[in-house]
Amino acid sequence: MSDCCAGDRLLTLADALTAALGTIQPICDTETVPLLQAYGRVLAADLSAQLDVPPHDNSAMDGYALHLADLKRDQPTRLPVIGQSLAGHPYLETVARGATVQITTGAVLPEGPDAVVMQEDCEIAADGSWIEIELKVAARLQAGENIRRRGEDVQRDSPLLEAGLRLRPQDVALAAAQGFSTLKVVRQLRVAVVSTGDELYEAGVTLPPGAIYESNRYILIGLLQHLSCKVTDLGILRDERDMVLSVLQNAAATHDVLLTSGGVSVGAADLVKDVIAELGKIEFWRLAIKPGKPLAFGWIKNCLVVGLPGNPVSVAVACLMFTRPLMVKLMGAKPAEPLRLQAIADFEFRRKPGRREWLRARLRFDAELEPIVSIYPTNSSGALSSLSWADGLIELPEDSTGVQLGDKVSYLPFQGLGVVS
Repeated sequence: MSDCCAGDRLLTLADALTAALGTIQPICDTETVPLLQAYGRVLAADLSAQLDVPPHDNSAMDGYALHLADLKRDQPTRLPVIGQSLAGHPYLETVARGATVQITTGAVLPEGPDAVVMQEDCEIAADGSWIEIELKVAARLQAGENIRRRGEDVQRDSPLLEAGLRLRPQDVALAAAQGFSTLKVVRQLRVAVVSTGDELYEAGVTLPPGAIYESNRYILIGLLQHLSCKVTDLGILRDERDMVLSVLQNAAATHDVLLTSGGVSVGAADLVKDVIAELGKIEFWRLAIKPGKPLAFGWIKNCLVVGLPGNPVSVAVACLMFTRPLMVKLMGAKPAEPLRLQAIADFEFRRKPGRREWLRARLRFDAELEPIVSIYPTNSSGALSSLSWADGLIELPEDSTGVQLGDKVSYLPFQGLGVVS
């Protein structure tokens, strides 16, 4: 056991993250996947553009490509329409002075013209053979008007996507627009999830007296899937030391991360913490946070182990605020601070300082579009319904003594924590 556990002192979240992140080396194994399998994965190598985007000058509007010098300044200008340039079907001839070509959005700008006039700014012959442009339209038209230049968006050989990026739909689309059909990504994290407790049973069975349905794995597995992890569900373990030891030992040998819920406090049946210590090393096990104070972090050989509390709100909050940054670093991406917004409290809340605390919260906007935030009626860490009701968390720092009506508070939307709403 490391010095971090000496005296079982409480670590602040910042100190715990610093200590834990300092022990993590990102995995180096990579694989090449088709684009449609790359969402949420971490890019393993820098990607450079292999062509200009757009690949040619094109029109930003439906209209007519013309020579600006052909526009008259003392009377309307009438120009014959000599052809069309359509998206995918360019006009291949040079457009001579005194003529125009109809052009659609995205179509290649033919040789010659230096501006595009929008079709709604033109009078168009019934048979489409000519257009006429009024003086006021001609006066405001400028060289390059409604033209997107070659390479205006992306230039060939320029940096496109950086290694370590968790690929979003727009990133994958950017790669597709460059003609890449596959991407080199970090292999998926292998994560095992298990819950412990004699009182826990799977949904769908008849509960014996004193039992409850297990729900923590459903929280954890859902959050892990949003991180594109490869998850192994180890189910529910009874409070039997030999069974817990065997399952954790085997799981640690074949996974990068092992997440447990329950069994890390000081009760007689809390076996997980001691088993982790026997099989490997616990770096620390109590944090100055609420909910989630009993939380064990350590290693079983090369497997990162986080022993989460048993209450569902504690599991969710501890996973989002502590475990998720560790896993993001392990998968080769850079951990980012959660999105924090300022909102006005419509409640009062008193507390003792000393621990960082998160309240389940819901955001709305008043008639003046000011952000107003409410909290759930109960602050119990066992109230799973509060997580379903909430769309984010209010964060209170360690030195906070509470919140007064009208105070500005720090609101963390679930979406900014990687939870899809």
